[in-house]
Amino acid sequence: MPLSKKTAFSDLFTRDFSILFLAHFFFASAVWPYVVFPAHLLALGADPFFLGIFAAGASLSSIIIRPFVGHQIDHKGRRIYLLIGGIIFLATHFFYLLPNHLGAGLFAVRLLHGLGTGILMATFFTLGADLSPPDRRVSGIAIFGISGQLSGAMSIILAEKIVEIWGFPYFFIFCAALSLISLILSCFIRETVNEKPDFPLERLWKRAFSPSLRIPFLTTFLFSLGITSYVVFLKPYTKTLGLPHVSYFFLAYTLSAITVRLIGLDYCDRYGPKAVLYPALSSLVLGILLIIILPSTFGLIVSGIFCGLGHGWVFPALSSIVISRGGESHRGGFMTLYTLVFDLGALLGSPLLGLLVRGVSYTAIYIAAAALVLLGVISLHFFDGESSTT
Repeated sequence: MPLSKKTAFSDLFTRDFSILFLAHFFFASAVWPYVVFPAHLLALGADPFFLGIFAAGASLSSIIIRPFVGHQIDHKGRRIYLLIGGIIFLATHFFYLLPNHLGAGLFAVRLLHGLGTGILMATFFTLGADLSPPDRRVSGIAIFGISGQLSGAMSIILAEKIVEIWGFPYFFIFCAALSLISLILSCFIRETVNEKPDFPLERLWKRAFSPSLRIPFLTTFLFSLGITSYVVFLKPYTKTLGLPHVSYFFLAYTLSAITVRLIGLDYCDRYGPKAVLYPALSSLVLGILLIIILPSTFGLIVSGIFCGLGHGWVFPALSSIVISRGGESHRGGFMTLYTLVFDLGALLGSPLLGLLVRGVSYTAIYIAAAALVLLGVISLHFFDGESSTT
């Protein structure tokens, strides 16, 4: 018998899950505002390709550190890396105040930004899986992810206003303050790893390339490419249309992602994650296409709704598949690999889509992004031989 939503929430929101939820909320509140960061790069003289290169810098360092972090958080525990990542991430925002031109210094800060974000993303979502009941892991990860979605609805609006009134230096200070709150909260989260398994990094990589994980990882990669199209390039695209704010899109996006998770709280756990992936990915395809079909403020709101409905379930459903097929006892390693593949999409997608803008148009990148996400749907349906419940 399905749990009532009241019981489901009370079972999930233990002391540590609640603190983790808040810590991730403030961390994500310092991450989401960077969707307006491309405007800073454009003001410094970047064209779309170099904008993509600088955006990819954070993904590059995040990907490099992920395999090490994934192995270590299973071997040495989650808490120490939550604090290390938090300190690095906090320092990054202050370093952005130093370089005021495009060059090696700013790119180095982007690398540091990715280092902190990579460590925190892997550790936060591993802890979210740890603190969710095993029979309700998808809904647990989905509810935990609401903290990240909810933060976007507010922090982007505030960030745009801060930039308009005071400029980007105060934007970086704003993000630093949010990061500090997240770090303080993280100090109160207890360790979830009692037994530290001996699982060599080589075995983790070998299992990661097993046939059962290939299609989920491919779908994750294509999903990430789709998201990169609007996280990195929506702000520059709307500037060409004369639309002043991307916050309309992201407000609709985050509210629809939260709503679909709350309405379908136990659907994934009851019917299996693959049952929601097909409609969710299809909604994301439609949302991306609507960005160019309806080039207006109203269009941003509508496309944001469909993209949010898709993202709302794709991320937790795919992460649950990866964990269940990789092995429950090594959640840290496989959750880290999952977020690594997600960042790989941003790393490759940012410069490649930037080149496409430079050579063709913004319209071309959204058509390409929608086609790639659709390819993920096709791959999952025709080439993934595993049961629909995993």
